[in-house]
Amino acid sequence: MANSHLFPNWNERRLILASQSPRRRELIALLGLPFEVRPVDCEESWPKGLSGAEIPRHVSALKAHAAIANDNEVVLTSDTVVQIDGLTLEKPVDMADAKRMLKLLSGRRHEVTTAFTIRFGDSIKTYHDTVGVTFMDLPNVLIDRYVESGAPLDKAGAYGAQDLIGATGICALEGSFYTVMGLPMHLVFNTLRDI
Repeated sequence: MANSHLFPNWNERRLILASQSPRRRELIALLGLPFEVRPVDCEESWPKGLSGAEIPRHVSALKAHAAIANDNEVVLTSDTVVQIDGLTLEKPVDMADAKRMLKLLSGRRHEVTTAFTIRFGDSIKTYHDTVGVTFMDLPNVLIDRYVESGAPLDKAGAYGAQDLIGATGICALEGSFYTVMGLPMHLVFNTLRDI
């Protein structure tokens, strides 16, 4: 049974987290809702001409359409991108790409946008949050150690705010830490309460 005080409409519902991200799983578990992890397999691409928040919003909605759910299940999908100088940084393709991204972000401000989509019945709604993140100058030895750990390879922009680079490199954060981590929990909480 769902936490009826926080989520009064959830007694017969179940949340489907359509993501393989362990960070999103950890964040959703904080809510106390019954949920199941059921990743979707779809191509995470977007049409030319999309920019800024339109990109993760589009990809998150694609995932929601690809997810399979029963009548009493609420699907939550999400996508995060890092953007700097008009470039969108997704997950690095290899260690060299991860180093390239981290060197690009070093000593500079960039934006992280996380979009999420809620699908319940015939309703599909997408939301997003954008956060400004500034890194100190990242020493090469720090970048090398972090990349060699393998940690950046499954993360947009080649870093996690909760990882070594985030803990030692982020010197300014304009917005929610959890948006950078992978879900804007303040928006997710209010959205799920309102269903």
